[in-house]
Amino acid sequence: MQIGGQEFGLDNVTVRTREEPPPPPPAGYVYSVKFVCGASDANPQEIPIAEPGFYATEINIHNYRLEDVDIRKAVIILVEGGEGVGREPNFAQVSGTDAISLPPNTATMDDCVRIAEITGVDTSVLTIGYLVLQSSQDIKVDAVYTTTGFEPGLFPPHVEVERIRGNQL
Repeated sequence: MQIGGQEFGLDNVTVRTREEPPPPPPAGYVYSVKFVCGASDANPQEIPIAEPGFYATEINIHNYRLEDVDIRKAVIILVEGGEGVGREPNFAQVSGTDAISLPPNTATMDDCVRIAEITGVDTSVLTIGYLVLQSSQDIKVDAVYTTTGFEPGLFPPHVEVERIRGNQL
């Protein structure tokens, strides 16, 4: 028999116990939210990553449940300062992380300013990537994308809202 990490024989019989396997990670959900931030002033001699203009993304996170939901956040930057740092064959890794425990029936948001705070990246220049949310429970996540051209009036602001589906882990 094993007690406190030591084996003891009982009447010439040795009993070995297996260590308990670690518990599996709690089931949860992951949401990969695309974001586009900053100004793109593409060189007309090159194929641009994004059309010239101003871009902003705001990500809404709603806990509709009756209990707290723990959310971990990771930011992966693919385009920084207008340059494709994650263009294949290269790839991008996590640039910054954050976490929040969202109380019942509350909401929060992450935008280009918050992404800059998490990563230290200047999001006033074209920045594209993913905000990856991992939550202990299903939540509602919406991305609000706003674009406008450099010349007001010629290219009026355009807004799109996208519901982000979570994937169960």
